[in-house]
Amino acid sequence: MSGSRMEEVERLLRRYPVDGTQIYDYGTAGFRYEASLLPCVAVRIGLLSAVHSKALGGDAVGVMITASHNGAPDNGLKLADATGGMWNATWESKAVVVANLKQPSRVLRYLSDLSSSSSSLSSSSSSSVVHVGRDTRDHSPALAQLVVRAARAMGATVVDHGLLTTPQLHHVVMHANAHLLPPLICPRRNESGYFETLCHSYQALLHTTPLNYLVPLTERTVWVDCACGVGYDKVVRLNRMLQCLKLPVGSNSPLVNLVAVNGPADGPLNEHCGAEHVQKQRLPPRIYSDITTENSTNTPYFASLDGDADRIVFHYHDPKDGTFCLLDGDKIAALLSAFCQEELNVLYADSHNSNNTPILKCGVVQTAYANGASTKYLKDVVNTSVLIAKTGVKYVHAAAHDNFNVGVYFEANGHGTILFSSSYHEVIGQMKPTTERAQLAVRRLRLLPSLVNQSVGDALSNLLLVDAILFLQQWDMTRWQTMYRDLPSRQQKVKVPDRSMIKTNDNETKVLAPASLQKALDAACHGSAEARCFVRPSGTENAVRIYAEAATQRQADDLASEAVIVVQRICGG
Repeated sequence: MSGSRMEEVERLLRRYPVDGTQIYDYGTAGFRYEASLLPCVAVRIGLLSAVHSKALGGDAVGVMITASHNGAPDNGLKLADATGGMWNATWESKAVVVANLKQPSRVLRYLSDLSSSSSSLSSSSSSSVVHVGRDTRDHSPALAQLVVRAARAMGATVVDHGLLTTPQLHHVVMHANAHLLPPLICPRRNESGYFETLCHSYQALLHTTPLNYLVPLTERTVWVDCACGVGYDKVVRLNRMLQCLKLPVGSNSPLVNLVAVNGPADGPLNEHCGAEHVQKQRLPPRIYSDITTENSTNTPYFASLDGDADRIVFHYHDPKDGTFCLLDGDKIAALLSAFCQEELNVLYADSHNSNNTPILKCGVVQTAYANGASTKYLKDVVNTSVLIAKTGVKYVHAAAHDNFNVGVYFEANGHGTILFSSSYHEVIGQMKPTTERAQLAVRRLRLLPSLVNQSVGDALSNLLLVDAILFLQQWDMTRWQTMYRDLPSRQQKVKVPDRSMIKTNDNETKVLAPASLQKALDAACHGSAEARCFVRPSGTENAVRIYAEAATQRQADDLASEAVIVVQRICGG
């Protein structure tokens, strides 16, 4: 490192010291704190990102400045690895170490030790590339610039994308490392390429509509609540591109019309709107945009994103009685899994391939938050495997990657995607179907990896994927809702002095400590066969999250309220 760069590194470390009392932890989705606590973390992560990229032989990595569904005062840093996924556990632990080192000399020594321990790092020929994106929070530009300055001071080439959704940042990192992409995906290294990939693969999937299907003569409209966040401008841009494309089978109608509401200038970020509010409160979003509430909430087709557009849920009001109906991550997983399984079953039934087609292992990864009715439907009706993983993107993503060739993972909050293994690409790429329906199935299965953002959950990708499947099935929201009936549930959150006092089993369905807490929860559920309640420490804040499920909504509400009292009594909330 040159003398001027070393001076800049030292200057940044001295200018943004770690507070002596603050301890930084890497939660389920990165560092996330009140924004004023993060400048020192931004500097240190900028430095480490440059080192990480060099350790990978120059493969690009990424840093996203966002606090996702949290309120406007908070911010955070999400870290993207060369594959487009999150940093692995080894580098995650290094990030925690660096974030908490108080003395600049110790930071420099730690980074130096990393360099000397890796042949890639010690090679002067290795370059490093760091991609940086940010959301619309007022403090995001300043934090992003600290990451940029720090990474450049370490000699990295920095690509500052400005405003991006979190999935877009992961996309550009994944596609920047084109040699790591599977063969069915063409590299699209920037935001324009991201939109082109989504739009054209979505159109191509719609064009697999059989000739005897009824194509709508009127324009299909989806209202999209953007949580007053970064997703708003992206939905507007996506819709502009979609308007230039047409439906199949001779129709002159556009593919779909996306009406974006709740932009950054319309109202407070994530406040009474967005996927987190809709899914947790089971209420429609407040519409801050200059449209009439009547026109928006009575539409049969509505979606809500979260603040950085990696989550999505769907909802509508029943045209018969006006009841609010939610289609959350569980319903999305059921729709996607059933579609993939059906198309694969068509190939297995094809007479030419019946004896020599390798069987691809399909499955769904859920968390303890998954509605019990959804788990039963996946096992009994879709006839697919179901795994329960620890709550958090990095855990469900890893479980889907490690256990399935076609791994659907969705948390109930609407964050999820589909992962396709290398075996999937090999098998589908070599398919030679003999029937017209099998040919259709192959076309669809070859298109899915392009439309699906396999690096991370992506609200825009999943919006188009869900819409395409509903179109191909000729379903509306009401028909989708009838796949199964959710058991009533209620979620609560209790602030506590120390979330670390609660220990759970691996998939967070049981509390191990304090032991009295699990006993109290079991007692609260006693007497009802369908009652279920669990608590877990939040991965992003000092709080305990509560989930209660029962045969009726009143029973679920009462169970959640009793769990709140139990947590407050035992954990000091």
